[in-house]
Amino acid sequence: MIGKETFHKISVVFLYLFFVLSPFSISLCQIFAGASIFFFILDSIYRRQFPSLEPNLLIWILLYLGYLITPVLHWDTTNWKQTLLKSEFGDVWMAFLLTFHSRLSPEEKTGLKGAIRLGALALILSGILSLLSPYRLAPFVMDGFQYLEGRRLPHLLVHFLDKVSLYLPIGFQSTHLTYGGLLAIYLPSLWERTAKGWFIAKKKQKYRLSLIWYLVLSSLGVFLLFLNQSRSIWFGLVFGLFLISLHKKVSIKKYLPILGLGFFVLTILLFLFYQNNWLFQRAIDDLFAKRSLENQRVWIHKMNFAILKDFYIFGIGSGNYSFEFIEKANVIVARLPELYYDLSITPKSHAHFDLIHFWLLGGIISGISFLYFLYLETKNILEDTKHTIFYLGFFAIVFAGSFQCFLLDDEVLLPFLGILCLLPARKKRENFTGSKFTFQNSKNIFLLLFLWILISFLGALYLTKTPETELFVHRARTKHNFPTALAQASINASLPVAVQKGTGELYFKLSGCLDHTINFKETQRVRKTPVQLKIHWEEKVEGELPESLVLEIRKRESFDQDKEYRVQAERIVKTENFVHLRSKQTIQVDPKDHLGNELEFIDFGFLYTWKENVNPYLPRIEITGNCD
Repeated sequence: MIGKETFHKISVVFLYLFFVLSPFSISLCQIFAGASIFFFILDSIYRRQFPSLEPNLLIWILLYLGYLITPVLHWDTTNWKQTLLKSEFGDVWMAFLLTFHSRLSPEEKTGLKGAIRLGALALILSGILSLLSPYRLAPFVMDGFQYLEGRRLPHLLVHFLDKVSLYLPIGFQSTHLTYGGLLAIYLPSLWERTAKGWFIAKKKQKYRLSLIWYLVLSSLGVFLLFLNQSRSIWFGLVFGLFLISLHKKVSIKKYLPILGLGFFVLTILLFLFYQNNWLFQRAIDDLFAKRSLENQRVWIHKMNFAILKDFYIFGIGSGNYSFEFIEKANVIVARLPELYYDLSITPKSHAHFDLIHFWLLGGIISGISFLYFLYLETKNILEDTKHTIFYLGFFAIVFAGSFQCFLLDDEVLLPFLGILCLLPARKKRENFTGSKFTFQNSKNIFLLLFLWILISFLGALYLTKTPETELFVHRARTKHNFPTALAQASINASLPVAVQKGTGELYFKLSGCLDHTINFKETQRVRKTPVQLKIHWEEKVEGELPESLVLEIRKRESFDQDKEYRVQAERIVKTENFVHLRSKQTIQVDPKDHLGNELEFIDFGFLYTWKENVNPYLPRIEITGNCD
């Protein structure tokens, strides 16, 4: 016979399983969250006691309802099945996790916090496994503990002693960003427990073993977070700690020595890691690179603000971001054909900025709803003065959401909403603290949050001011495809480039242009005009230009390497020799020659040779964006 608490207890059990097992699978995450909400609804119907609709729940639902304004205005042309079930609006059901906030008892919330610590343990164990595994864990397990040809492999971090290899830790997740987001949500539960254990162990020695256990787990979590290289999460956690220290009025001077020592040690570790790990080196370099193959936020924000300019009131509607992105990109490609490839491989699924994405889809209503939701939840967290560290992940995700759309990732969004339902109910919180929250007491926290969102928004807008012609460059690379600054300096230079004295020969490859004309709406066709460049051998220099040149005409595949996770194959199709040149040389390649089965690049290889004991100079190479 069904008791009065049966459905409620079942919903709590599923919620417990949701927190523990979310690190293993997005499917498990959705199933247990959905089952918990389902039994919660059954419990409400059985009791005839429907949950109170708190402001945070209503505001989050309003955010999603904003996605439907434009589809409703164009109801006759809207694919409603696609819009309601297979787009961003389909995630609206997750909001109902927030209904647990007022229904769970303090004891149940305490138990669920224990589940989050177990989930953190699962996250750490899976991270260690992925650190050591040459295969991605999720597909490897799904394929029956075997590797199937063509499956993506993990990024190699380091290989030492010719025996041990370490890989980018991502647990059972598909990307390092998702794993980093989950670490940000789960690890603070261990840090809070470690901090409490520290003070308890000082008074009671029997708790020292427990302290050591949590200290080891916390350290492993920080280590994995460091190796995971989710830079936005790193800075997000630091930002969150800063906000909490302001709220708790922590004296920074008191901790300056240990902070200074920690900063010094961290700087040394970062430097050593930067010098010895190409993946980390790329991650840091991209922070300061105006143009790089990996950093495509300039293009993304150019499209974002172009769309926002036209749809800032009502938005574009759920599921329409990719379409509108391509519409705006196609205008650029029509004017500058050489930009097609860079735009084609730029991610088009989301705006890489949570606030901007919500605004783009739902207009002003969704944008304001998101900001108000942040205010409400920040207020709730600051009211729970004894457990603010536990909710540190909230601030980390909000901060990091200015670089990636973490709240569009189900694996991150579900636990993000889940931990918020563990905040004390308002009445119980007031009874416990004996005082009410006032905006005046924490105005600096809200001011800093607002300033960060404003500054990051203006920063994204600033990126759009970069001229489109400056975003394309013909890249010079070594034989093994590493960038070569020396050769790059000779591309479209104003003068010949000096080379280190004693250099006998120099080889590099230069990326050219596609052998087909193509945009986002038309079928590709073989390019009619030749691909060409000019080598300025006629200019006088203080030293000597190369005595000879072996020029390679190369063909290279054009698929998205990050998506396919394999290197573009390339081949030499023709070789030409030039000796004792003193005049400008125009090199032309007919796109019809050496056609492959797919769209390909026509590239060039240069092998310059100088006489002995001369001051060598590289001739400047003139090449337009579209190789015209």
